[in-house]
Amino acid sequence: MIGGVSKLRRAVVIATIAGTTGLTALGVLGGGVHPERYDQWQSVVGPAGADGVRVTDTFDQDFGTNDRRGHERYIPHDYGAPIDVVVSSPDAPDRLFVDDFGDQTRIRVGEPDVTISGQHRYTIAYTLPDAFVSGGVLSLDVLAPDDPEIDRFELIVTGFVLRDPVCLVGSSGSDEQCEVVESRDGWFRAVVEPVESGAGITVEGDIVDVVEPETVAAPPLPERRDDGGRWWKALTIGGLGAVGAGAVLQWARRRGRNEVFAGGAADAAFGSLPPPGVDVAPPPIELVADDRMDELATIEFVPPDGIEPWEASVLLRERVDTQTVEAWLSGLAGHEAIELAEAGDQLEISTGPRLDQLDERDAALLTRLLGGRDSYTTTGTYDSKFASAWSAISTAQRDRIAQSGWWKHLPPGSGLSPSRSGSPFGLITMGVFLFFMFGSAGASLVGAFRSWPWAIAIGLLVPAVVAFFMYRALLPARSAQGSALALRTESFRRFLHASEAQHVEWAWSQGLLREYSGWAVALGEADAWSSALDRANVPPPARAAAGPIIVHRRGSAIRTQRTQPQQSGGGSGGRGGGFRSGSVGGGGGGSSRGSW
Repeated sequence: MIGGVSKLRRAVVIATIAGTTGLTALGVLGGGVHPERYDQWQSVVGPAGADGVRVTDTFDQDFGTNDRRGHERYIPHDYGAPIDVVVSSPDAPDRLFVDDFGDQTRIRVGEPDVTISGQHRYTIAYTLPDAFVSGGVLSLDVLAPDDPEIDRFELIVTGFVLRDPVCLVGSSGSDEQCEVVESRDGWFRAVVEPVESGAGITVEGDIVDVVEPETVAAPPLPERRDDGGRWWKALTIGGLGAVGAGAVLQWARRRGRNEVFAGGAADAAFGSLPPPGVDVAPPPIELVADDRMDELATIEFVPPDGIEPWEASVLLRERVDTQTVEAWLSGLAGHEAIELAEAGDQLEISTGPRLDQLDERDAALLTRLLGGRDSYTTTGTYDSKFASAWSAISTAQRDRIAQSGWWKHLPPGSGLSPSRSGSPFGLITMGVFLFFMFGSAGASLVGAFRSWPWAIAIGLLVPAVVAFFMYRALLPARSAQGSALALRTESFRRFLHASEAQHVEWAWSQGLLREYSGWAVALGEADAWSSALDRANVPPPARAAAGPIIVHRRGSAIRTQRTQPQQSGGGSGGRGGGFRSGSVGGGGGGSSRGSW
């Protein structure tokens, strides 16, 4: 097949557009950037036992657009290690983890293997057993100065009858007061809106009496963010991606149009330019996109004159790679310059009866590949000299293609030319690896992508960039002579692909079985030609003429011989963190607030 791009490459572009659309639908793109914060927090403080206090915190924690496992806090042991810890949540994992570190206790709520985001409610109750309330003074740091901010904080003291209650708010050491209102006997209430980031809350007062604490209702749930319109956003991003990728496709098709001799299929394949210096008007030339080249090809029973099988492979695939070198080997075998044989699972290459007919360049490359000997047998292990010779053949092929004049621009192997048939997943894998290698930077970028302007840019540019790498296979443009040779090559490939037993028998009767077998390997039709050979009425001794097919069968032996084993490595890493605690008015307790 001439030109065009594979279905796999088109699928990658479509998958990219679908991916950005799906990420938008999930809120990863364009979902809005929301920092971690608390919508509201209610702390209820009451007596517990002879000398303790019971603290019940009900709060609505908004993890924003961050992925977190749940709530985390540290409670210092100023009033003893917290006991009787109870947690619950109506809409988040509420598994409890309590760790005593000697001078403080860490409380974690959530599942280690489950992450959540957005708004969730928690209730955590615990007892500080040694709060010294028997001395007639309540002095409790309800919240240590910490991040993030709380939109609305409500403090309720019930069960303690206080004289001159004081609520203090601010950073450590602050004497800024918040108003305390006595709602009824035994119930004092203070509201702070907001509690700034880095601020804490302390309550103090003389205890006049201790009564039965009252039951305090939890505050109503705050309004949740509206994620409506997400599918409209997703469709918009998908449409932008389709526009970006489509524009790149059209540009690549136009940029990579081939020169073709005008007049029809016969003129396109067999037309030629006048020799230099001859005063004859050149034939008309038209520009044809890659995906229309196949329309000009027919079926030919003979290979194109004047080119080698490996050159024909490059003309069709527009690529110089290991398959091209294998095509060079199969071509030498087709010309009987070398003989190929199977040695178990390995390949034996030896000089043939027509070695002397090789040109000086190919003879030197073959001598280097054979290591200066008359034969070489692969061993199943890497051979640096063989690999070096293989690379030298590839370099010579690139030089030949660059000087051929068969391309107007971006000839295969030029260093700037793209791969037409290689797997595109190497590039994608590398991108994913780099993203996770720079994990923190990647996380920051993902957070930025939640903003609508960034989402639009990503939705448009990412499919366009992927489309460029997938469709750049269309960019090389053949000259008129290159197109003519490519069309003749494709026409012969079609013959090999559709060949039947009688075609193999005809090639054998004409003494062309070896040559055609070499062409079949070079043009990717070794399986079709072998199948026809199996059905053909060709005597067993004569079947040896199909020796070039061995290159196709023993390709793995060649790859092992020339490919250096990869070294693997590993590493480990870790992360850690901490939370600070403190007080405002000098009381005890004082839990931090945060997430993990």
